[in-house]
Amino acid sequence: MSEGKRFGPYKGSEKNGGRPIYVYKKKVNGEWKTTSSDKARVDYESKNGKLPKGTDVDHKDNNKSNDSKGNLRAMKHGKNVAKENKRRAGKKENEK
Repeated sequence: MSEGKRFGPYKGSEKNGGRPIYVYKKKVNGEWKTTSSDKARVDYESKNGKLPKGTDVDHKDNNKSNDSKGNLRAMKHGKNVAKENKRRAGKKENEK
């Protein structure tokens, strides 16, 4: 595989909550392939190395727009989802 190029960060779609993403273009077997990655994950991996599958990057302060390196931590996907569900449940309780 030859070198690729990184573009961005760009504002993400509604599907990912508008969080910033990087777009990558790589030439593989003579064809250009385009992929994207969440900016928070790229920032975390640039400081700490590649994360294994099933691991997410969590924002400690729950502010998805705060991608400072001190605010990011690795977390298993299941725990990250549980944390978000618990936060949402607490939010609903406060609205009652």
